[in-house]
Amino acid sequence: MPKRLISMLLLTFMCSGILFSQVRFDTSFESGSLDKVKVVDSVKFRISPNDSTALLSYEVLSRFDPKNPVDTSLAPSARWYYFRMTGTKGNTLYLNIRNSEAIRPFYSYDGIHFQRFTQEENPRRGLIIKRFNRDTVYVSHYIPYTFSRHISKLNEWKKLPFVTGEEIGRSSQGQPIDMITVTDSSVPDSFKRKIWIHGRSHPSEQPASWHLESMIDLIVSENPDAVEMRKKCIFYIVPFINPDGVTGGYSRSTSTGVNIEVNWDRPDSLTMPEVKALKAKMEQLTSDRPFDLLLNMHSQIANSVTYWIHTAKSTSESFLRRQILLSALTMGERKLYKPENQSFSDVGSRYAEGWIWNKFKDTTLAITFETPYTFYANNPGGEWVSPENLAELAKDSFYAVYDYLQIDGENRIILEPASLSGRRWNTVAYNKLVYFGDNAAKSDNSRAKAKFSKQFLKKGEYSLYIWNAGPNSESFPEDVNKWTKAGTVSQKRDGKFTWRARASHFNGIVDAIMLVKKQ
Repeated sequence: MPKRLISMLLLTFMCSGILFSQVRFDTSFESGSLDKVKVVDSVKFRISPNDSTALLSYEVLSRFDPKNPVDTSLAPSARWYYFRMTGTKGNTLYLNIRNSEAIRPFYSYDGIHFQRFTQEENPRRGLIIKRFNRDTVYVSHYIPYTFSRHISKLNEWKKLPFVTGEEIGRSSQGQPIDMITVTDSSVPDSFKRKIWIHGRSHPSEQPASWHLESMIDLIVSENPDAVEMRKKCIFYIVPFINPDGVTGGYSRSTSTGVNIEVNWDRPDSLTMPEVKALKAKMEQLTSDRPFDLLLNMHSQIANSVTYWIHTAKSTSESFLRRQILLSALTMGERKLYKPENQSFSDVGSRYAEGWIWNKFKDTTLAITFETPYTFYANNPGGEWVSPENLAELAKDSFYAVYDYLQIDGENRIILEPASLSGRRWNTVAYNKLVYFGDNAAKSDNSRAKAKFSKQFLKKGEYSLYIWNAGPNSESFPEDVNKWTKAGTVSQKRDGKFTWRARASHFNGIVDAIMLVKKQ
């Protein structure tokens, strides 16, 4: 709509009275949330000789969570809104949504298929101007990921032979907190890597659930690398740790107002049932040995993907390096997630990661991963967040875990140097670079040799990648701490594999190589 026309309409509209029947608002459905709606004004005008519309103006207030009875200093959030309007067909609505911060939120005519408002329909934060062509429309902060969908996906996954389901506890309102265990039970568990993943402590963080769903779909798939992961890992996954908050349409709390994300260091009398259930299950599962990796899945209002990486001063230089390694691996081709998007904070006891740190120190890499609601890498001209590109990001997350744990698969193999020739190599100062294994080596002699070998490798063509180790610091260039393709190697027959290279292949710093079999 031209700006001049909008200005004229608003002028007329502000001077008129309430002339027409009003649109009806309600939230009587799963995860619905809204506080109040105030009618501002309405006006009818003719668009053409055969078409007219009513311009209806509303102030829409999103609902704040209840006051937090445990952490009284925490301000309640009103981020999430999800409401239905009826009586919209042919009307142009002017919605001024307050208390939340969504940019280009979503609408749907059936509550199933959602699309973003365009930039023209959402010209500034909180303001929506649109003529709807159907009588019922749903508006939401992001595409809803409901408890019903969660249960449906759980039932789908539990039908698979390598997935088992378990109720690990109940919420404050008595809803189940479900965990799935994913592993190949034909392989003994004693040497498997242990991975814990949980999500949805904050109900409004719908993108995190879309991302985690896609990640689980890949973990349980027949992808050859997923098959290898299930042989060598046990995944313990709790997709919804706050079912009450999700079903009730809250933003960052349970139905009682408690933010369970920061409820991990409270005395037993102030610890919520959801957190008690998680702690009890974690303690049971780590009674023999700790988790290797813990991922706490979230979404953030900042316009980028991020990990919340714990500082070296609150953990250790080695732990910082391992976190940055996982983070850098997740960046993949650096389209959706870039080095400058990383976030850093001290480890805190009130979080799950802090609780794990206090128990196991750096034995378990416990970290929070965040997806955005809007666009990626602070680039509004790039991709906007959707279930489709969250699935792409989930693939990056999957392979980051695969590579970080150095899964010894048949189709994707990471090798560290078997030997470095002579005295031409020097060990890089401990934890100064982001590397695999115990260390990396450096040589100023371009002819210094490195040998990589594997006792058995299946015949075939493999793409060869070199890990380009960069600084172990809060910032690093985009061309380091990543896999760089170096060529192709051909394994003529099943058996021992050996590859020799000079320091010049690695720009003087040698760490790991990766072989990816061509399909």
